[in-house]
Amino acid sequence: MALKVEVVSRESVVWAGEAKYLRARTVNGDIGIMPGHIPTMALLAEDGELLIESVTGEKKVTRLHEGFLTVSNDRVTIAAKHATI
Repeated sequence: MALKVEVVSRESVVWAGEAKYLRARTVNGDIGIMPGHIPTMALLAEDGELLIESVTGEKKVTRLHEGFLTVSNDRVTIAAKHATI
């Protein structure tokens, strides 16, 4: 089982693919997401780190600047003002 992840910024789709884990900084602290996670919506921190561990084991790390994330049915969408990988 894997998460289908899409990370978008104002400019473009930054990353899209399958992941087995991700961690993002929200206004309430870090949130870790794995397959089977309950439906969630959270506001991203003004400046925080995003870690994505793809299904191949490769780790991607980036900075996110404000925005939100949603989780539903093993789909994660992260929309940030600025993000790069």
